[in-house]
Amino acid sequence: MGKRPEGVTPITNQGLARYTGALVVGVLVVQGYTAFVADGRVTAGTALLLAAVALYMVVFTVRVATALRQRAYGTYFAHAVAYLIINGSFWVHAWILMLSGRDEMLQQGWTGPLVSMSVLWGAGLLAHTIGAMLSRGYEHVEV
Repeated sequence: MGKRPEGVTPITNQGLARYTGALVVGVLVVQGYTAFVADGRVTAGTALLLAAVALYMVVFTVRVATALRQRAYGTYFAHAVAYLIINGSFWVHAWILMLSGRDEMLQQGWTGPLVSMSVLWGAGLLAHTIGAMLSRGYEHVEV
């Protein structure tokens, strides 16, 4: 990884934990809206709230880009945790709908977040995973 430039420090675990916590709060708002306001349907409101979460992700990664790059696999962690939290929240919500006998709701707008978002974003995450392994190699991780 080489030497760090003077005055540049990697992002801390606390910074990554705050990012993760903010994502969790964001998806709780998205899923709460979907469950209670939209009666389990994925609507334009769901998409707008999800866009706000995505905007937070972009702002965070741009604001702390240098610190993320200085941390071993920092940008990869930010990408992976966002994928798991956001996609996981939609899959858990769908699972709850199915267990509660409301699986007919899954025919009304759920294809986008369940299938398209998971598969397309997953392909991007796979490319990021391969790129992270090839660019630095696991055997030379400096923490």
